[in-house]
Amino acid sequence: MTMQEPDNTSTARRPLVGESFALRGRAALDEIFRLQYDQLLRFCRIRLGNVPDAEDLVQEAFLSVRRAYPDKGVEELRPLLFTALRNLTLDYLKSGYAKRARSSDAFSDLGDVLACPRSPTPETQMIDIQSLAIVQDALARLEPRKRDALLLSRLERLTHKEIAVRLSVSPRTVRSDITEAIAVMAKSLASSNH
Repeated sequence: MTMQEPDNTSTARRPLVGESFALRGRAALDEIFRLQYDQLLRFCRIRLGNVPDAEDLVQEAFLSVRRAYPDKGVEELRPLLFTALRNLTLDYLKSGYAKRARSSDAFSDLGDVLACPRSPTPETQMIDIQSLAIVQDALARLEPRKRDALLLSRLERLTHKEIAVRLSVSPRTVRSDITEAIAVMAKSLASSNH
């Protein structure tokens, strides 16, 4: 039985473990990528909690190490790669982008809670338009001081004390005017529902 020698011209074989330490430059980086990509990705993903961004940072680490150290061997590139990835991860976490992404994720998780369950129907819109007309009519019929007190309170968010200064009355009068104006509004809306 004769043994045939392998044909070295067909394809390049992968280096053995001991031989991989002799690799330099791009071949060394390719070997580290093949052997340790999953470990580097896991390292980054644990810190970020975001798989797509972790993949991007691992890729960026490989590119930056390849540019900065084109002639280093495997034994020198491995710690440089982990250091570059650690630094990229820290920079990412400190960046405003990471903070916005986390808050955006928090809001997207609340999407169903924050969103309106349904759009207003034409009927609801008509009722709202009618209610608004009733309130505007009731406001127009109020005494000017009571109307002003209510509008300053509700629309401009002024305190009773601030309204009292503007209207040249006491805070107690302001409180009374607002209470009476609200009662008129409520009565007008209640009588329209009958």
